[in-house]
Amino acid sequence: MCGRISQYREATRYAQHLGLTDPFMLFDAVDRRPGYNLSPGTHPLAIFPGEALRAIHWGYCPDWARAQNLPQTINARAETAASTRYFKDLWHTGRVLVPADGWFEWRLEAAPPDQHSDADADEPPAAAAQPVRQPYYVRLKRDEPMYLAALSNVRGTEPQTEGMGLVIVTATADVGLIDVHDRRPLVFTPEAARRWLDPALAAPEIEHLARHACVPAARFMWYRVSPDVDRPLVDEARLIEALQ
Repeated sequence: MCGRISQYREATRYAQHLGLTDPFMLFDAVDRRPGYNLSPGTHPLAIFPGEALRAIHWGYCPDWARAQNLPQTINARAETAASTRYFKDLWHTGRVLVPADGWFEWRLEAAPPDQHSDADADEPPAAAAQPVRQPYYVRLKRDEPMYLAALSNVRGTEPQTEGMGLVIVTATADVGLIDVHDRRPLVFTPEAARRWLDPALAAPEIEHLARHACVPAARFMWYRVSPDVDRPLVDEARLIEALQ
């Protein structure tokens, strides 16, 4: 899945790298600051057809789902989004991109040994320590921006009301990409990302992008980072630095 991203570069850098010719910034640059630990409920930048960039709530719940008191969702599966009630309309009319510099994953690992134990060597060994949930940061080896496929029901400059927002599309993880679970964000190169934004793209082409255009695992690197990333209110550059 994708539940935490970094998006710390200037918006103009994402636009230039993507090859936008006339980007339209629909946000106040004065109020924007680098995001190293963006979680659902925050407002990452999204890129829309027409080259507009806008800060969008991460989380989505259509009106019919809200009426049934169903929870908002933050991800959509690439394999099923085109046919599920939550996302089938957005799949064709609400494709956007979330520019990112990396994302976080967690996996259970053995707890580090206690280097300061004063236990008597003659005492029986204590029970094995519980595994810890270790965060990892995943980024491109070339440390360039990446573009996450996303869906949104926000249009133009209309106000965002309850239930409106975006979801990040996930795909099956490659063999070799950090062995956490079987999902990862659907990450595009700039060329594939521009095609994803094309509102005239036919359904078979959308499906082809979702199934075959994901950046392969060999182009990524990942490493352990501070467990402070578990705290959504902590948003500092040190969170994407490798642990010694």
